[in-house]
Amino acid sequence: MKWIKKLVLMMVPVMFLVGCSSSSIESKNVSKEAIERNTMTKVQSDVNVIMDKSYDYVLKNMGSPYSTIYSLKIDKVSNFKDLEKMSHTNMENIEILSEGLLYPKYTSDYKLNGSALYIELKDEKVSEVETCDFKNLDVSLLKDENANTVISVYTDYNSLNSDNLNKENLNTYVGKEKNSISSIIKNKKCQYSIYIDVDGGINIDIYNIKDSDFLVVAYKDNIITSIEERDYKNIIDAIQKDIN
Repeated sequence: MKWIKKLVLMMVPVMFLVGCSSSSIESKNVSKEAIERNTMTKVQSDVNVIMDKSYDYVLKNMGSPYSTIYSLKIDKVSNFKDLEKMSHTNMENIEILSEGLLYPKYTSDYKLNGSALYIELKDEKVSEVETCDFKNLDVSLLKDENANTVISVYTDYNSLNSDNLNKENLNTYVGKEKNSISSIIKNKKCQYSIYIDVDGGINIDIYNIKDSDFLVVAYKDNIITSIEERDYKNIIDAIQKDIN
């Protein structure tokens, strides 16, 4: 889990926030679709089917989740200025409290029904299963009660087209509503999203740019506070050192 801690440390201040590879999630998706559907149906009927099961068991029988959600507690942080002062020497100030796997629920004919299963793991085993609103998902409501930061890592995401980006013009979006960058995002799903419960709540979305960098967008109350393009290769190299 070192890469999660590194992600937090490298994301503050916002313009230096970075993402990490989700290859570890993808490589564990070894189950077949029929088994996944069967297990999902059983879990929807009786959550005890997977209670106390291991992380690997869930992935093997249910497939890769829509997203993996990490709840973290960053010690000695009460505002954004505290976060700005953090450095790599503060690694021990970050505690990973829980990990959750989000699976959309389906009807009998395998269509989304608007809700999802949130499977929480502690010590690599399923500790709780609950149903949440998938259409209007508020990830901050799924965080551990002692956490002040939530990081969502999406298994499937969309890469942005670099042709739609103009580095020189990115700063013109600061102070505008988040939907003002629709011409850049084009309804594509980000690779990572972060919620930090400081200064009234800060949201950060990280989009992958195809064959290039990351686009990092921070916003508060739906107003963009920072938007930057960050170097992809340096980010991945730094994270991979911790993963390996």
